[in-house]
Amino acid sequence: MNEDFLRSQWSNSTMIPHYYGDYVRVLFIIVAIVAVIAIPIFGGVLPVSIFAQVLGIVILVLLAGLTNPHGTIILWLDTIVSALGVLFLENAAVSSYSSIGLPPVFFVQEILVVALVLALYFSIKTVRAMTQHQIGHS
Repeated sequence: MNEDFLRSQWSNSTMIPHYYGDYVRVLFIIVAIVAVIAIPIFGGVLPVSIFAQVLGIVILVLLAGLTNPHGTIILWLDTIVSALGVLFLENAAVSSYSSIGLPPVFFVQEILVVALVLALYFSIKTVRAMTQHQIGHS
């Protein structure tokens, strides 16, 4: 099948030049789903309360649902939340690795960090294009 056809079937906004919010949305949902599965198994992926972790999942899902090419504030929030997620999760991963070696939660934390690094990258690309008024222009 034609790639443009597949992209147009997935979302109309993926056809907007310099807009990468759809990738951020998918990555946020993936992080939320992995965290939902990991929290009951490992007792959490961050050294904070379960309530704070579930609140983080809710925030990711809310941002994923609100992300759009016209939402300036949401695009900035995507960037900030991605960056904070990378900072907190990578800090937790390095701390757990340093203290007890390679626990299984370390691998989950690293998977989440990689997804959030990608979300941060695509968020920054979108914010940069937005500030330069390039979204929607070839």
